[in-house]
Amino acid sequence: MGLQGGGFVAQAAALCRACDGSTDPRFQKRGFSFVTCRECGVISVADPLPDTVDYDASYFSESSVNGYAAYVADRDLIEANFAARLVWLQSFTAGGRLLDVGAAYGFFVHLAARAGFAAQGLEPAADCAAFARRELGAELQTGRIESVDLPDESFDVVTMFDVLEHFENPRVALQQAARLLRPGGLLVVETGDTEALLARLAQQRWYFFDPPQHLVFFSQANLAQLARSVGFGDALGVGHIGRQVSLRNFSFQLSRALGGRRGALLRRFGESTWGQSRFRVPDRGNAFIMAFRREPRPESSLR
Repeated sequence: MGLQGGGFVAQAAALCRACDGSTDPRFQKRGFSFVTCRECGVISVADPLPDTVDYDASYFSESSVNGYAAYVADRDLIEANFAARLVWLQSFTAGGRLLDVGAAYGFFVHLAARAGFAAQGLEPAADCAAFARRELGAELQTGRIESVDLPDESFDVVTMFDVLEHFENPRVALQQAARLLRPGGLLVVETGDTEALLARLAQQRWYFFDPPQHLVFFSQANLAQLARSVGFGDALGVGHIGRQVSLRNFSFQLSRALGGRRGALLRRFGESTWGQSRFRVPDRGNAFIMAFRREPRPESSLR
């Protein structure tokens, strides 16, 4: 893709977050250095990471500089988005035990359970998990997939919707998903597409390049490569489902990208009655969803 400019300041021995390969400088944004892996092509934010993101209830409201404007207020459109993803997922599996990673307030877990899955979620924000249990009767556990204590091969499906880009080490996250899935189990990942038209046109201004909350960025090809390296087969399918977006959340995200006076004006606009408006955004040319099956472990690894 060849992004240009940005005043990059080189980081010594920056390693790829996906494969630990060597990298080349790409650009700088908000004081964070972006690099491209020479081996797998993944784009990532280089260490050191001076700022961290608190994945708590503030992340899902305007009280945080990251995250969402009003996640719970947008519940109906978020559930409509998840319902479309559930239909896509069901083209590969009829049901079973499902783990939703980064489950937020449990909206997808709730929908999957109503559709017949034995669904549960994993969410680092304790307040969000408590809401899901209290308000939806959804089974959510507080924690992160990198360190969760769940039995091997205990799920038929693992979902990661708009989550993989947040991990400092996405390889570990996918290794854990492979561990938790039975042989033949389904992994579903949705994330931004670095090779898509919008990313190519916007270059470093692409909204998905959003540190410190987004740290690693994939194309369809290098996500498939990473999945194969940790025990998944070739991609079963690629989807571009699209989503509904509230004007309030759109304005909030754009205000963060613009900053300054223009950003403040946009944020106030989103908080007005106009913010309740919504529109549909196509994912083709911007993001993708992919499904993989976990391959059987080699016999030698089971001894």
